[in-house]
This record gives sequence, C-alpha cells and structure tokens, in this order.
Amino acid sequence: MVNKKLEAGLETIEIKQTHNRIDPIRFKEEAIIKVKKENYIFNKKKFLYIPFNVSKDTHQKSLVLKILKGKSGEKSTDKVFYLRFWFNNRADMHWIDKYSQRFGVTECNKYLLNLVNTHTDIKTGFWIKDPNKTRKDEKRIIEKPDTMAPSGYTVNEVIEHYCGAEIPGEESERGFSKDRKDGYRTGRSCRVWFRYMAGYNQRQSLIEFDDDEQGDGIYTFKHNTHLRISKPTSWRDLFKKFPPGKGVLKDRHYYNRRRKQTYSIPASLNKSIYDSNLGKSLISELKPGEVELWLKGLSSMLVKKEYVKVFSSLWIFAKKKGWLGTDAARCPITLETVYVKKEKQKSDPYKDIAITDPAHFKVFWECSEELSKGFLFQAELHQFMILTALRKTEALKMKKEFINWDDLTLIIPKGVGKTRSKDELLPITPELEILLRNILNIGNRPGLEFYKMKDHPWLFGTRKWGAHRYFDKVFKQSSKARLGGDEKYIPVLRSLMRQKLNDPTLLYAPKILRKTYVTLSQQIHRGRSEITQQMSRHKDSNILNNNYNKPSLHTVRGYAESVSSTFSFIQKRLDADVA
Repeated sequence: MVNKKLEAGLETIEIKQTHNRIDPIRFKEEAIIKVKKENYIFNKKKFLYIPFNVSKDTHQKSLVLKILKGKSGEKSTDKVFYLRFWFNNRADMHWIDKYSQRFGVTECNKYLLNLVNTHTDIKTGFWIKDPNKTRKDEKRIIEKPDTMAPSGYTVNEVIEHYCGAEIPGEESERGFSKDRKDGYRTGRSCRVWFRYMAGYNQRQSLIEFDDDEQGDGIYTFKHNTHLRISKPTSWRDLFKKFPPGKGVLKDRHYYNRRRKQTYSIPASLNKSIYDSNLGKSLISELKPGEVELWLKGLSSMLVKKEYVKVFSSLWIFAKKKGWLGTDAARCPITLETVYVKKEKQKSDPYKDIAITDPAHFKVFWECSEELSKGFLFQAELHQFMILTALRKTEALKMKKEFINWDDLTLIIPKGVGKTRSKDELLPITPELEILLRNILNIGNRPGLEFYKMKDHPWLFGTRKWGAHRYFDKVFKQSSKARLGGDEKYIPVLRSLMRQKLNDPTLLYAPKILRKTYVTLSQQIHRGRSEITQQMSRHKDSNILNNNYNKPSLHTVRGYAESVSSTFSFIQKRLDADVA
C-alpha cells in the first residue's frame, strides 16, 4: 500500500463563466448602427446592456445602449439609450429615448448635457434630483402660463373695444357694458360716456344713441353733410375716420357783415380721453395721480367726478377681458383714490318742494288745459306724470299698446322702467282714464291725423311733423316720432300759475310731480310706506321717505297737533302770569 502525502495545491481546472462579457462600443453613429442582436448571446435574457467607451468625468458617464432580443424571425434590432445613476443610496436607470433617425447621438448628447446640469451638483457630480421622478411630474403637473403680465393695451384701445370696435384676436363685444352687473347701459348713459371718452370732437356727429325694447342702449351711425363725411360702416371705421387728435372741436369765429365785427364762441373746457396723451398710455399703468393731473382745468367738480367714473369703467372692462393680468385685484381709479377739489354747488330749489294745497292742484290742472293747444302733448305729459308718479324719462317712452282697456291697467315694461328688473302694472283710475281718453283724442284735431294711424305707437307724439314723413313707417317707429322734451313749456306754465295764484315766488318743475304723488299717498294712507312703495314703484322705502315724502309746514303742524291732543291733562295756569 502506497502512502500518499496530502498537499494543499491550486486547482488547475478552468473556472466556468456564469455570464458573457460585453465589450463597450464608441459613442458614434457608425458604431451604434453596426450593433446587431445576432452578434450577441442572450441565453434566457430578453435584453442586454452595451456600455459606451466614454470618459468617466463627463456627462456621458454611465450611458448604456439597451438592445432587445425580440421575437424569433425579427431581423431589426431595437436599441434604446439608458443612463445608470445613483440616487439616495440606490442604483437606478433612466430611460432616455429609442435610437432612430429622429433621435441619434447628437440628440442624446444634448439631452444628457441638460439632464446632468439640472439634476447633479456642479462641484461633486452627485445626483441631487431623481430624473425619473421629474419625468413623472412633467406628465402629472402642467406648468401654468404666466397670467400676471398685462396684455399691453393702451387706454385708447380699451375705449375702442369698450364701444364695440373689433380687436384682432379678441372676442367681439356689443359695447357699453355695465361695470359690476350684467347687461348694458341705457342710450342716455351711452351718449354721456361716449362724450367723455371720445366726444368733444367731430366724430360725435356721426353717431346717435337710443334704447331698444329691453332698455339697453343701441347706436346708429349717420353721415355728416356739412363736413362731407360718409356714414361709418363700423366702430373701427369711425375711429379710422377720426384717429386721436383729429377733429377736436375748437373755438368758433364768426364775422358779422352788418355790424362788421368778429365774435367767437369758445370751445368747451372739457376734453375727450381718446384725443389726449393720457389715452396713449397703458391702461395697466394708470395711476390716480395721473388722472388727478389730467382733470385739472375741466369745467366743474361734477364733470370731473364723471370722468373718474369713466376711467373706472374702462379699468373694470379691461380687467373683465383679462388684459390687466391676474395680479390686478382692485380698481385704483375711484372717487376715493382720486382727489377732486370740492366746489360750492348751487342749491336745488325744488329739492323739498311738493304740491299739497288742493287749490294749487286745481290751478295746475286749469293752466295745463289752457296751454294744451299751444304746447301739444307737453301739457298732457305733466298731467300724466302727476297721476301715475312716472318719471319723465319713463313717461316719454310710453306707447299706446301699453294701455289695457279690458283690465284697466297700464303696463310698464322693464325696458321702460328705471330699474329694468321686471314688467310692472299700474291701475287706471277714473281720473287717469279721462286723461288717457283726452290724449288719444288729440288725433281728431286738424293737422294731427298722423297720431291716429295704427303704426304710430307713441302715447306722446312729436310736435315736429312734416308731410314727407306722413307714411314713413321707419320714422314713426323710431324715438324721433315721440315727444322730445318740455323745456319751453315749464317756464310758461310756472308763470301762468304764479299769475293765477298771485304768488310771484311759486316754484314749479316737473321733478316735484312725483314727490307730490308720494307725499299725498303718505298723507291719505296715514304713513303706510308699504302702500306708497307699491304705488310709486320704489325698491327702497328709505329713499322713498327721505327724498320723496315732502309734507308742507301746515301738514306737519297738523301731524303735531293730532299727537299733542292726546295730552288732555295739560291746562293753562290761572294763578301765575307767564313772563
């Protein structure tokens, strides 16, 4: 038996490798194109990672190319760029993009450079952000656009769009919208606002305003024969005919040939915003101090306040359109922020006046009947106002079709009423019925046959009538066919009432007729404000009592005596003389 000595020797058998080593390739187009899946051994793996031979201290470090085994029979090789990185003590991989003609070495290099600059520390090179999480957030979170920056529109551009002119890229507007409520301004309000914005200019002669059936303002363009200017086709055409600074009204000079002298009519001290330098500034940078400086030299305190309201309307309109950015929180141009120097105003002599004496009522009615022939429809207008408590602007818009003889009611459409909230009904009293019959019979007078025509809708017709308009249906349906005003009638009626009452200090104006109605209603119904509120169509009873109920001193004395009569125990002293 042979004894063998045990010795510790090295194993000479070759160690079997458990995986194939993949040689790196260059980060070049030609090297990537030569990569084919048939040149690699996948075994049971579905994909392999091929490293790139790049420098270890550049942004291309740890870049690999992933190739897919694919299905049997497929000849093409899918190649994808991946990046290995280490973040929060954990190894991970970041998908870059699939290799194609659209995304190659150049695109991958740009992507890597931007990724490393934004996700690694510049000094240490460590990853400070997870690129995979960044990609998820890009899909989950949408970056908001910068809405805080203003659109850069000037005050003049806002004026044009507020009136209704189209602006490229912006939604068209009807024009003259209300500030803080839905709806549009009345025709009168549109006329005043346009005068302050772009009036005191010849462009104002090319447009006129009226109310539609809903009480909203509507405009109509017209031509100017004297200036030989054709009718504008749109708001844009109007502002094109008269750009800023053109057509500003100036002092008018006349020469009297008989007297051989020249006289002048000075232009208004007021000016339009559109024709001033302030109109060319940005609406987003409008400051109260700039408005205060611009208002200097205007005609009066009330006009300056109206201009402040116009600036405020323009700013609010721009904010509604989103032109001021989301950072614009509150309007900087208000009567509280803009200083307007106070001026002494003329007191209103009719503020606390109402007719309460029955004798005055009788004289008022007699004078109105006496003046009816010379002041057609104007006398009836005042009689109508005192029997219905309608405002003058409401009464002038009344039509014959609003009278319902079957129910004996008078319809006041919401487009006619001041509040414009809903249609209202007024009962036709016997006295009001007599007056309405008298008004409708005016058409029987010679020369007034047009008033009886069915297509003449207005209750108070115009006094300026011509034969050429007799069958003009468009004219009869327009507001020009109704009574325009009563300015000449008021002083004549006041003078006649003073003469008959022998009172040279008698005060009368149509504004006291509504106050008279409210005052009488309060007296007859013993202070029942809810009854008076319904009859006079007041929304606020406080305004009714404070501004419309105006009892005379004689009436107030009667009120006081009726109250003091309850103190029956008060007697005159017999044993003492009162000094």
